[in-house]
Amino acid sequence: MATPLTKPLDHTENSYIKAQVLALNEHIEEDITLLIEGTIINCFISYCPYDIEIGKTYNVELTMNLSDDYEIEKVEPRAPLIEKISPGYAYLLYGNLCDTQFHSFASLNDEDIHYDHPEYNEHFIKLKVDRIDVRFL
Repeated sequence: MATPLTKPLDHTENSYIKAQVLALNEHIEEDITLLIEGTIINCFISYCPYDIEIGKTYNVELTMNLSDDYEIEKVEPRAPLIEKISPGYAYLLYGNLCDTQFHSFASLNDEDIHYDHPEYNEHFIKLKVDRIDVRFL
């Protein structure tokens, strides 16, 4: 289970975020554990053009990987904003949907949610994601 985010995520103008590498899986090359603004999260590496090291901080971009029949619902605001669904990479994310941005433990871009479910725009929602991909820049 991840720790809660207690302050807004500090983004650079290009929407990349800083993530510290906490662990690398020795059996699954793409499996990584990151610390992002106080939140510990297990991700799947989708792109990494260089060697990464435990303890170092990198610029990354996060992407939600949703199933075709993903689950979404309006809920009351709460913390923590992220819950791991074991086993695997699935998470329940909680946050505000603001047009094409989903503001949760991090600000995530996903136009599909905005267009598929405009009734959830400007609401606090719960969203089930299959995994969160990380792209090292």
